[in-house]
Amino acid sequence: MDKSRGMTLMELMVVMALVALLAGIAVPGFRQWNASQRLSSTAWDVHLLLQTARSEAIKVGGDVVVVFTEGVGDAGNYMAFIDENGDRTHDTGEPTVASVRLPTGIDMFRARFDLAGSGTQDKDRTHFGSYGLTTGRNGNVQLRNKYGKSMRVVLNGAGSSRVESM
Repeated sequence: MDKSRGMTLMELMVVMALVALLAGIAVPGFRQWNASQRLSSTAWDVHLLLQTARSEAIKVGGDVVVVFTEGVGDAGNYMAFIDENGDRTHDTGEPTVASVRLPTGIDMFRARFDLAGSGTQDKDRTHFGSYGLTTGRNGNVQLRNKYGKSMRVVLNGAGSSRVESM
């Protein structure tokens, strides 16, 4: 007759030590992967907002402005609004298309657009006109996660945007 009916305390401790060791190895890699996915998702969200603002400008037949505020996490944000009076600022009563705060751990460290066509990127906003074209030629928004990985969303004068790794 076999008297073994389960695990000994020693066997259980060995299994628990192996599980703890494997978890210790996997967690840092998972955190970096998670931060990378959050960065990618945020870059695609910025791209989507630019395309939504462009579509909205065509739909309403007027200007839609997209404003970016550089910062980390909640301090960084971006919004799009219908600019009814053409002053490129969000005034009381002007409809908001979208307003988004950055997720934790994402840094919007550069948001520049060339509004005057001079080739210098010194403005934090762009706008789309009724034909979907933008004054924010050669502009881009740059994002990074806490591990230093960076991505950017590039906008051209025709109103098209794309996401790039840096």
